[in-house]
Amino acid sequence: MIAMYQRALRTLLSLLLCVAGSFALTAAQAAPVAATAPPAPLSLAKVQALISSASRGRATAQSIFAGPGGLTGAVVSYKDAPNAPPSVIWVNDDASALLVGKLIGPKGEDLDKQAAQKVGLLLAPDKALAAAALPATNAIMVGSKGPVLTVFIDPNCIFCHMLYQQLEPLVAKGALRARYVLVAVVKRSSFAKAAAILSAKNPAAALQQDQAAFDPKTEEGGIKPDSAPSKAVTDRIGANNALMSKAGGDGTPMLLFCSKDGSVQQLEGMPRDVNTLLAELASRPRTRLRRLKRSTVQTLPRDMLRQRGACRLSAGKSAPARSG
Repeated sequence: MIAMYQRALRTLLSLLLCVAGSFALTAAQAAPVAATAPPAPLSLAKVQALISSASRGRATAQSIFAGPGGLTGAVVSYKDAPNAPPSVIWVNDDASALLVGKLIGPKGEDLDKQAAQKVGLLLAPDKALAAAALPATNAIMVGSKGPVLTVFIDPNCIFCHMLYQQLEPLVAKGALRARYVLVAVVKRSSFAKAAAILSAKNPAAALQQDQAAFDPKTEEGGIKPDSAPSKAVTDRIGANNALMSKAGGDGTPMLLFCSKDGSVQQLEGMPRDVNTLLAELASRPRTRLRRLKRSTVQTLPRDMLRQRGACRLSAGKSAPARSG
């Protein structure tokens, strides 16, 4: 009898422990988790203290802004490089560490460049495209119809050459127009060759000649260099180089175009697939003209100012390339 009672007691005790444990677990699950307060925004003084310490007094934080993932961005200049443009670096949430280098987003986007564009260190793609479309760049427009693809091209750039070869048949059949902005950044001979192209009576034909005689082994364009270019041409190439740099271009080719979603896109390097890129180009942009600096707007041709879209503003006139 006692043994039966003890067994029943043990069974009841086990049942009560299970029920109690279930209630405890349910209560724990139901209890609200204490919310962690987000860290307070960092002050410029605190960011400067960290940057000054880490750089041994050589770097100065000019301004700060909210970055992704709780990071704080800092616009930094350097005492030992006073002529160098400011750059963006990142500070963690408690100002205990710096992140210097490229910050990449989940889709592979360059968050450093996007931040530099946001704070005005670099031109946003729409402003870069508007500047590239100005007559002052002496850009070479080839093709008679289709959406416009703007390409910053170096006469000695092999990837520019590969892109030119892929675009040429598309231009010929009217699938797109290509605007080539001449720069000189690859080799010492690039400048004289760019000058030869821009100084030619028919720059489009001169560019075509450079590409037709391109030597892939030496990565040299086929145009004969202009050893004594005019000051106007020299200044133009220098200004085009500066424009590409201001747009954040690290090399050639650099592409600007209006996409079908109404935005202006910027790509650097050889596209993986030109046909895929072509499918992204907008033939009838719908974006509104974005506000530009007064100095930029005043220099735009009147026919461009009458256009409603920023992408239409960038189209300009085209002229088919001629050989000879």
